[in-house]
Amino acid sequence: MTDSEIFNSLFGGGNYTLPFMLKFSHPDLDSICVVNNNQSIEYNGEIYIASDFSYTQPENNGTGGTLNISSQPNENNLFEFVENADHRYRLDVVGALLENNIIQPIKTYKHFYGSVTADRTGRLNFQLGADDRKDMTFTPYIFDTDNNRGNA
Repeated sequence: MTDSEIFNSLFGGGNYTLPFMLKFSHPDLDSICVVNNNQSIEYNGEIYIASDFSYTQPENNGTGGTLNISSQPNENNLFEFVENADHRYRLDVVGALLENNIIQPIKTYKHFYGSVTADRTGRLNFQLGADDRKDMTFTPYIFDTDNNRGNA
């Protein structure tokens, strides 16, 4: 779709939806792909299974992203994924425009940090954190053989 077609679809009305497509991935585990739509869809060669979740985009600085999703055994294997994943997990979120079975990606988010809790109903609540490496303070000293002779 061209920019003008996207504009006309969004502001001129039409038969479209704005789903979020989530892809949970890990180098050692199978990926889990879900979409908050009534029907499963195919995107980039992968099937995104219809699921019930609510996703809140992060602020411009990367903070405040949340995800509340069902992890029932017949819906997806997300609970097992969370149990087996470690710090190498990744969550890719694509906000898209879906019209006439044509998917047009609009915005992409990538999450690497966060925490998750489970409630009694089997829903997982993710608090998606920001990458705080840019806020770290590094020492101004340079260690070399001149000022660190014992470890040279």
